[in-house]
Amino acid sequence: MPSVGLTFPGSGIASRPACDAPSCEDCYGFLVENVVATEKRVTKTRPELVGLCRYPIPQTGRYERLRLDKNENVSGVPPGAISEMLAGISPHFLSAYPEPGPLYEKIAGWHGLKVENVLITSGSEMAIRYLFEAYLDRGDEILFLNPSFAMFEVYAALCGARIVTVDFKQDMTVDPAEILDGLSSRTKIVAIANPNNPTGTVILEADLCRVVERASRFDALVLVDEAYYHFYGSTMLTKLSSYENLVITRSFSKACGLASVRLGYALSNPYVISEVKKLQPIDHANAFALKLGEYIVDHEELIWDYVAQVEDGRSYLTTEIERMGFVYSHSYGNFLLMDMKDKREGFIAEAKRRGILIGTQVRLPFPNNYVRATVGPLEEMRQLVAALQAVV
Repeated sequence: MPSVGLTFPGSGIASRPACDAPSCEDCYGFLVENVVATEKRVTKTRPELVGLCRYPIPQTGRYERLRLDKNENVSGVPPGAISEMLAGISPHFLSAYPEPGPLYEKIAGWHGLKVENVLITSGSEMAIRYLFEAYLDRGDEILFLNPSFAMFEVYAALCGARIVTVDFKQDMTVDPAEILDGLSSRTKIVAIANPNNPTGTVILEADLCRVVERASRFDALVLVDEAYYHFYGSTMLTKLSSYENLVITRSFSKACGLASVRLGYALSNPYVISEVKKLQPIDHANAFALKLGEYIVDHEELIWDYVAQVEDGRSYLTTEIERMGFVYSHSYGNFLLMDMKDKREGFIAEAKRRGILIGTQVRLPFPNNYVRATVGPLEEMRQLVAALQAVV
């Protein structure tokens, strides 16, 4: 059955009595200390912020390491492409406000849609935030899977929404019928990352359509976050014309290799897009992000070349994992969950020693020894396998 609440263990947000951040000194303790010291001198924030605790995120030192912790494109676009991307940078390009029109046209044409169906944002997570802010009121219900994209929880909590979750089972499955059962007249948004992070699992198109249809009975929107679409290959894009309550978000941060410039977009019917646009600043898009995004759309082969490299790396990695006796969860994204059992801490230490970053804070609704590793080309996967072999 779906569970209801504002917070839950391992979520990345927590109420003050039960914060599970990795380091109290680095995160929660610092937050409480500052609140106590200043609350009588500074106007208090909204009540939704009082119990919100965010994990500290490394701000430096990642470029020099093997980045298998954030599901990025680990090899990046070819050097020759970078010089082509930056060609034409002029004084006017730098001194003028950005012109997003060309990228709007390219994305619309890319997907066989009209410009009115597109919303460009600073990363797809901003599209998600704007959507939540536009449609979620205090006390409204939002339903999503547990675990899923961490910002679903954060943005929902900031809106004062009531969170309903459908938990993954220990075999990494979720019953779509539970999603349907969790919908009610109080539901305003259903948010489904497909493929889902961190599990790498998917909800099949037929089941997603049932969710969209059931949600429409309650005038609820369904957000399908397709950040990892290129590694999965299946999309709800063809259903946009059939369902007025469907919203799709896409990212340039994964297969496209542009995580640093923060670029994404949402696709939906013109009314939803026009309403969500009301929340955007006037000049919300970075000119460099727009220019690089245009290049990627015009050179789509770069995306599919990288996807092919990831599939080669995945085949090699899973074969070696099985040979070593480790268990992994089948993933449709560019990452794997690996059950390290009693080797978990040793592997984390060995990866760190070798300069390999992996995802160690895996949010699951049950005790586990999983780590998450980004899947990349063969060369990078050989380095990961060497670290695994060192602790077998």
